[in-house]
Amino acid sequence: MRSVASGLFTVIAMIAVIVAVPSMWVSQRVVSADGFTASAGDAARNPEVQDYFAQKVTASVEDQTSVPLAGALVKPLARDYTRSDGFVQDFQDIARQQHDWLFTAPGPDTDTHVMDVNVTPMVNRVIESASLPVPVTVDRPIYIGIDQHRLTAGSMESTGDLVTSTSWISMIVAIVAAALALLTANRRSTVLAWLGVGVLLAAAGAYAIAQYIRSLAGDKAADTDEAARRTVEVVADGISSDLVAVSLVVGAAGALVVVAGLILRGVAGRR
Repeated sequence: MRSVASGLFTVIAMIAVIVAVPSMWVSQRVVSADGFTASAGDAARNPEVQDYFAQKVTASVEDQTSVPLAGALVKPLARDYTRSDGFVQDFQDIARQQHDWLFTAPGPDTDTHVMDVNVTPMVNRVIESASLPVPVTVDRPIYIGIDQHRLTAGSMESTGDLVTSTSWISMIVAIVAAALALLTANRRSTVLAWLGVGVLLAAAGAYAIAQYIRSLAGDKAADTDEAARRTVEVVADGISSDLVAVSLVVGAAGALVVVAGLILRGVAGRR
């Protein structure tokens, strides 16, 4: 009876950990605004992202001023700005706005297929460093509208809530079931080895999800302009690379648990 109970708890723990590892990562690094901002912030050092925002900031300055050749004056400054630490900070704010657009229900007058991004801090940083013939003051928010034909404002809100709940429930179930499996086992070393297999499967699942995130981002951004699409892909690549790294660490831990279980079983068998 003890072996049946232990086997049942082992299976439950394995299933739970397979769900828990990728879902907890998605919850903390994608659904969480802070996690998403930190993950996306690394993309600010990518030259393609920098060039895209340098172009957008230059165009915004041209639209906001009546100074002749303002764009030509600002363009090299915008390029220098996007290579600075200040741009990294401002880009993280952009990432937070993008997260809010995806994970927060839109207002009644919102165009659900256009992501309006406030780039006023970026424009102000560039203008402050420019030697324009006349003083320029930006007295209203400046937005860049990014068409999102395959995404909808707030479309990830319910999914995000579900992922967060699932991640915590599955993590708790995995811990409790694993403990009960070991406590009720006749051969704890065997149970330990099987739990390690579960962790290995969780790592494989996380790796598969990382590849899915990369392909999904490319598909969702397919209808946007080339520069915006590449920006989305760079951010997605950074996020998925982080999950790949996590999956490798988890996989290594699972392998160690399997080996430990097999060694303990071999030692016990000699007694």
